[in-house]
Amino acid sequence: MSKLIFYILILVSSVALARPEIIKEGILYYSDESFQTGVVKDIVAEKNYEEVYQFYTYYEVVYDAEARVKIFKEYKKGEVLFEEHYSYADDGKVTSEKIIGE
Repeated sequence: MSKLIFYILILVSSVALARPEIIKEGILYYSDESFQTGVVKDIVAEKNYEEVYQFYTYYEVVYDAEARVKIFKEYKKGEVLFEEHYSYADDGKVTSEKIIGE
């Protein structure tokens, strides 16, 4: 049982470390990698726009004041493939998700 808890802690800490180091509300963040927790998609390591634009697929995220994903977009060849908008209840649970595109 303790081994299982250890592996879960490693997984959770690696996901937490994967996000951008400094998160500010309303700022655009980019990456060529993403992950999903529940219904919410997020980016992995932050990269600058010039760096990700060269990739076939890249992602853009906007966070809220609580460092939660507010808007997630996936781009292919510079065009928005799809976009998701999230809102949260007072307890932090996702209350709505709006999907635009595919």
